[in-house]
Amino acid sequence: MNKKPNIILVLEKYAKLVNETIEKHIPRRLNEETIKNFCGKSRFQWDLDALNRTICEPFWDLLDRGGKRWRPALLLIVYEALGGNSKDVIDFAIIPEVIHNGTLIVDDVEDDSEFRRGKPCIHRIYGTDIAINVGNTLYYLPLITIIKDNKLDVKTKIKIYETYIQEMIKLSFGQAMDIAWHKGLSRNVSEEQYMQMCALKTGTLARMAAKIGAILAGAEDEIVEKIGRFAEAIGVAFQIQDDILNIIGEESKYGKEIGGDITEGKRTLMVIYTLRKASPPDRDRLLEILDMHTRNKRLISEAISIMKKYDAINYAKKVSRRLVEEAWNEIDKILPESEAKNALRALAEFLIERDL
Repeated sequence: MNKKPNIILVLEKYAKLVNETIEKHIPRRLNEETIKNFCGKSRFQWDLDALNRTICEPFWDLLDRGGKRWRPALLLIVYEALGGNSKDVIDFAIIPEVIHNGTLIVDDVEDDSEFRRGKPCIHRIYGTDIAINVGNTLYYLPLITIIKDNKLDVKTKIKIYETYIQEMIKLSFGQAMDIAWHKGLSRNVSEEQYMQMCALKTGTLARMAAKIGAILAGAEDEIVEKIGRFAEAIGVAFQIQDDILNIIGEESKYGKEIGGDITEGKRTLMVIYTLRKASPPDRDRLLEILDMHTRNKRLISEAISIMKKYDAINYAKKVSRRLVEEAWNEIDKILPESEAKNALRALAEFLIERDL
């Protein structure tokens, strides 16, 4: 029987490598030489102080707060599971992680959030204008690793670019659905619609990471797509667990406001299930609290109590576990036995059982 790896240690190992690689490509401070890597030679004159204060400082402020770095780890583990050595592609693993941090900054603006990873959100410290701009910049900045690489063949580069474009479009569409729901523009959100939103929004960067790992490993298109669908499933399961932690997690571990999803009026799987199962008075009351976008602790607790009354948390846990198990059954057939394959399974299980 294959030994199950300690996924926490695996993630810590990859996180250290990823952090070092990010700093190699996106320095903490730009100078005349390093800025050429992104923008080419100056035609007139850079304002390096402005660029450092509005791009590098907010980016590294967020990155230094930590994070699990599971998306770049997923890329590296997939590459290894398909027979490669992760050291050969570490430069490309920063792509989903840097983009992810960009999405966090923009999401926090759109959600009017207070805290991220235990500290005030980037827009609370630096201002909304700086936050939006640096968030958008991070969507493109890590692609410099592809542009500047002289070892990848043109066909591989094109496949990665196509994957990036497809997934970024999906990301924006998923975010659009989520925004519409918590603004109350759509009152009757189905479970299937919620799952599709998660597949687009949270599944996107997991899918991007896994597909890039498979492309770099030279996998056939069919294998790339199957691995992408597996990653999408664990991304959705990750989001469901994140929603659960948002109402029952420990704030010191979770790093965001407990009950923040209720303040934002989000239609999570637990909310959708409760609205489907609840009595008319409970249903109306839950909707009323969600529509208030309140930060009142008593009202947030009342909304959580209504969801607990209908066992919505356990329902959400069952859905996420089933999703991962079904996805694993598909991927199990196409990957040869290896330590990397065991790590992939352990990562999937960690993402749905984690408490932070």
